Amino acid sequence: MVYIGIVNSMSSNLIHNSSGHLWNSFLKGDKLAFEQIYKLYADDLLRYGRKISADSQLLEDCIHDLFVELWSSRSRLSPLSNESIKFYLFKALRYKIRQIKRERGVIDLVDDFFRLSLPENEPESRETKDYTSRQLRKGIEKLPKRQQEAIYLRFYQQFTNDEIAVIMGVTYQSACRFIYKGLKVLREVIKID
Repeated sequence: MVYIGIVNSMSSNLIHNSSGHLWNSFLKGDKLAFEQIYKLYADDLLRYGRKISADSQLLEDCIHDLFVELWSSRSRLSPLSNESIKFYLFKALRYKIRQIKRERGVIDLVDDFFRLSLPENEPESRETKDYTSRQLRKGIEKLPKRQQEAIYLRFYQQFTNDEIAVIMGVTYQSACRFIYKGLKVLREVIKID
């Protein structure tokens, strides 16, 4: 694992004022900037990847390959804005997972049921918050895969509807429809119970 060696050998004291500066430094070959990008986004990528595939080995391979390819192709990449680094990485990871699954001929049943879990509650949570959280989880589990993915990207990763459309490979209207229909079902689930 070439990348792991690179990251482990670097100092963790890197501080950049903006993501734009961070990305531009990375494009110029700054290994510390590359490490910082990894540290900022690896956990989010892992959580998102788990929503797409239950195969943890496949997911680890995809994230590793993504960062190795990112480093090796940095001279061909374009400058990105502050919000675009996360957006770019999510889109690239989704593509890479699908690409490797196609190459391997893998059929993942989790792909047919997008698993979404809520962030864990803090220990001091009240009963009502726990109850609402349980109801919300039940409602999310009932949603179709694409609606779950759109809800996750919108509310847990704070992507815009335009970005969600690009990440999911659908039109803007479809992304909005996934979110709207998902929220409609979730409102009903919480209201009923």
